[in-house]
Amino acid sequence: MNYPESKEREQRFKLALRMGLPTFSLAALLIYISLSEFFNTIPPAFYIIAILVLAVLIYFNFYLIYRGIDERITDPISKTFTREYLAKLLSKSLKKGPYTVILISVDNLNDINSRYGTNNGDKVLRVVAERINSYLLDKGFSKYPIGHFKGGDFIIGFEGDKFTHKAVLELMCLKFERDNVDEIEVKISGAIVDSNVSTNLEHLIERLFEVQDENRKMRNDEEEAGEFNPTEIESKVLEAINKKQFSLMYQEVFHNNRVEIYDTSVKLIASSGKYIHQSSYMPVITRMGLERDFDRVILESIVKVCQEDSTNTIFALNIAPSTLRNQNFYDKVQLLFSNNNLIAGRIAFVISEREYYNHIDTFNDLLQAYRRMGVFIVLDNFGTNHTSLLYLRELDVDMVRFDGSYGKQLHQKSYESLLRGFNVAAQSMGVKSWIRMLENEPSYISTKNMNIDYAQGNYLGKIAPLENKQEIL
Repeated sequence: MNYPESKEREQRFKLALRMGLPTFSLAALLIYISLSEFFNTIPPAFYIIAILVLAVLIYFNFYLIYRGIDERITDPISKTFTREYLAKLLSKSLKKGPYTVILISVDNLNDINSRYGTNNGDKVLRVVAERINSYLLDKGFSKYPIGHFKGGDFIIGFEGDKFTHKAVLELMCLKFERDNVDEIEVKISGAIVDSNVSTNLEHLIERLFEVQDENRKMRNDEEEAGEFNPTEIESKVLEAINKKQFSLMYQEVFHNNRVEIYDTSVKLIASSGKYIHQSSYMPVITRMGLERDFDRVILESIVKVCQEDSTNTIFALNIAPSTLRNQNFYDKVQLLFSNNNLIAGRIAFVISEREYYNHIDTFNDLLQAYRRMGVFIVLDNFGTNHTSLLYLRELDVDMVRFDGSYGKQLHQKSYESLLRGFNVAAQSMGVKSWIRMLENEPSYISTKNMNIDYAQGNYLGKIAPLENKQEIL
């Protein structure tokens, strides 16, 4: 019996006590009156009292049975907590200290329902819940709240921050990634957030589903963009990084009709001469822990370009926040800048992080150290998640670059209104604004009317190989 079912029994027992208490009290009162006042005779009042006792008994029985149904705390299909009862438990736990919320989703539930029928869909939900429970019990977890939130989504709560439980989630998703229930293929995915994002349950769950959507998009992009067999991609990425086989791309970024920034990107080149695009190689680099080595190699190449460029244009490159927080990388940047005064004020680190970093003061101190060397700090993908907004509030940065969706969707009133508000907020804090993916003249004019500082997109200039422009790589 799992924890929700045992709690259901406990709840029913409490209801039974509440049902019996009025009956017992009235019966005791009847006996007391009968024995003390009418011991020798039974007057008509006895019958009146008996009728009242019966009426009250019937009333309370029906009332408490109705309340018992209304107060059900487990979902009849999955045998986990209902959404309402789970919300009560999680809300209480969030007030006590660091707390983690995990989302486990049956991604293909709609397909299962349509192909195999809803009865089989219900069975899949029940079996998945049982397997999650068995897995977590084997890992030493007990009496954790788990509930059926909606559709194929289950939410689980654990005490402590997400770093304590992240490995458990990853191993669980790996174990059940392509599971089967009675020969029905079940696709499982997961996401994790903790109370560092918010102690408001509604906001926390909202963020949880955002992370899930981002993870799914990343997996889909990786699958769609893969030009190589998955078994070959890792060796090709390693080879390209070690041999520095890559092409630097750039797109011009304008300020007051002048090019002030080159936004750089990277395509790795396999030994066959084929390009390995970012959507294919970045998941590999992240999974293999090569972010720091990759960022170092690209930075060294950008510095070389910067040294030989006479335009004083700023070169912007994406750097993983985890790389910036590494002491060895910091020492390398310090050495690069100390040996060449020409690159101070010519490099911009563009950072983006989906998950909030807890030691924010330490992170900010490091960013200020980079800024003192002459590096600009750009907060990327601004306006798409809670982390970007929190970082603007808590980190001292030079620029924010709005998420590409704002440039693409400027024709929609909602996007334009949000962009206008974000721009005013950033500039009021002394931070410059940067928009990308402008595809037409009306969008460009709109951004100028909003006084956005930097503009970028195919309407203003196409992405091109940097070596063609610099003729040095």
